Amino acid sequence: MNTDTIIVGAGLAGLACARGLARAGRQVIVVEAADRVGGRVATDTVDGFRIDRGFQVYLDAYPEGRRQLDLAALGLGCFEPGALVAESGRLRSVSDPWRRPLAAVGSILTGSVGIADGLRTARLRSDCVRAVRGGTAGSNGTSPAVERSTREELNARGFSEGFIRRFFEPFFGGVFLERQLNTSAAVFEFTFAMFALGRACLPRGGMEAIPKQLAAGLPAGAILLDTAVRQVKPGLVVLADGRELAAKNIVVATEGSAATALLTEGQRGTVASREWKATRMVAFAATRSPLSSPTVVVSAEEGGPIDNVTVPSDVVGGYAPPGAAVVYVSIRQDWQGDDGDLHDAVRRQAAGWFGQSTHAWRHLKTVRIDHALPDESPAARRGRVAAPQFAPGLFICGDHCTTASINGALASGRSCAEAVLALG
Repeated sequence: MNTDTIIVGAGLAGLACARGLARAGRQVIVVEAADRVGGRVATDTVDGFRIDRGFQVYLDAYPEGRRQLDLAALGLGCFEPGALVAESGRLRSVSDPWRRPLAAVGSILTGSVGIADGLRTARLRSDCVRAVRGGTAGSNGTSPAVERSTREELNARGFSEGFIRRFFEPFFGGVFLERQLNTSAAVFEFTFAMFALGRACLPRGGMEAIPKQLAAGLPAGAILLDTAVRQVKPGLVVLADGRELAAKNIVVATEGSAATALLTEGQRGTVASREWKATRMVAFAATRSPLSSPTVVVSAEEGGPIDNVTVPSDVVGGYAPPGAAVVYVSIRQDWQGDDGDLHDAVRRQAAGWFGQSTHAWRHLKTVRIDHALPDESPAARRGRVAAPQFAPGLFICGDHCTTASINGALASGRSCAEAVLALG
């Protein structure tokens, strides 16, 4: 065989796997059905505005990112720590007391955070950071049978229902794409530590700059775009046009539902049973930013379509033409309004926070992602693939194997490459 390994899928996990193998001297081919690398981490350009595929940020404390990426070359711009919480037409600041102590005091004085919940948050931060630094944070490991959900963990720590509803639900509901907070506490605690230790960032070239950097580290000709795959078998990849590509090792690096379609029924196992969460994001062009600083606005209001609002052009250059701003609005999963009313419903709700200028926002694009994140509840995580190799010559990687994040995807790709190399 001329090729050692064929990797199906040029998302972050597949690219990380390919780079690990290529750096070890292995010949690698990556086949990708789309016309670009990145998978779900992609950026479109409309009228000079960069539009990421859904609400995505890069957390610069991610250990795998620090290990695998050239962060300086990405030209990262950072959001302010904390968030603005929208409720009853008002914006209240919830600030990080370690990096914005005066603002955090203001959060308490204005009633955004009670003293007791502030102390509990400090304890939560300390515990999460200690677990990450001590290597005991379990976001990528096997979930114990008694693992709690995020809501159960917050309740056990004594947080008030009001603070959970006004902060944790809108903020982490947007991160995890579910406001019930059913996501594993292990995932929440790791993510909380990443926000505490670093900043939420955007690359100057949009989120697609991350997979582009990974792809640039591969040999010329290693990636075959516009190459759809029909089926994979040990040692063989069957393309949609009927051609067959042979290799010693095959790695399936697609998202879970696509992986299920490629594998035979006997190979699918728990991959087939994993549920996925969808998301929608609406991008608008504005003549100016509705915010005075690069901050995430999360909604604690009931009934409206908005989950969160960000202005990427406030964070880093390149997202909008000179003299303009691009506004991203993520839509709540439980919003029951008609799609035809979505844009105006967003403008109406946002006008309560930013004023009537929102009615002049020009719709650029609505992004819909049916398979945005895998279910990360404790029960779902217990059914993850136990190891990268699940048949002789056949491997799998992706954030559905570890945890649904950029860090998880990179870690899964690296672990898969190590598993291939270990077999010689």
